[in-house]
Amino acid sequence: MHRVGEDLYVGDLASVGDGRALHAAGIDVVVGLTHDAPTDGYPTGVDVVREPMVDGPRNDGSAFERAVDATLDALTDGHRTLVHCSAGSSRSVAVAAATLAETTDRDLEAAFQRVLACRPPADPHPALVRRAAAYVGLERAGKM
Repeated sequence: MHRVGEDLYVGDLASVGDGRALHAAGIDVVVGLTHDAPTDGYPTGVDVVREPMVDGPRNDGSAFERAVDATLDALTDGHRTLVHCSAGSSRSVAVAAATLAETTDRDLEAAFQRVLACRPPADPHPALVRRAAAYVGLERAGKM
C-alpha cells in the first residue's frame, strides 16, 4: 500500500486485508476494483465501495467512471481512501491518477507520474490510461 496523494492510497488485494495497516494509516474507506474480496474479507471499521472492473481494453467505461466518482466522493467527504485492485498496478493506478488530476492542480500526465513514482509496481494498461484521459477530459469540459 502506497500513499499517492494527501488522503489517497493505492494498494493490492493483499494489503487491503491488513486491518492493522489500514487503521494505522487512518484509512476509513476502501474502493475495491476486484471481483473478489480479500481472502479473510475486508477489515471491520472500514467502509467498502465495490466497483469491480476488468483490466485492459475490455474495461467498461461506466465502471471506471463510477470508481473515480466513488473515490472523489470519499475524499470530498474527508475520508482517507485506499483504491485497490488485484496487484495494485493497473486499475487502481488509473483510477487514482484520474482522481488526483481532478483534486489537484496536476494535469493527468503529472498525476500518473506522481502515482508511478509513489507506487513502484505501477504499470497501468494503456486502455485504462485512455479511460482516465476520457474521464478527465469530460470532467474538465463540464460534460459529466
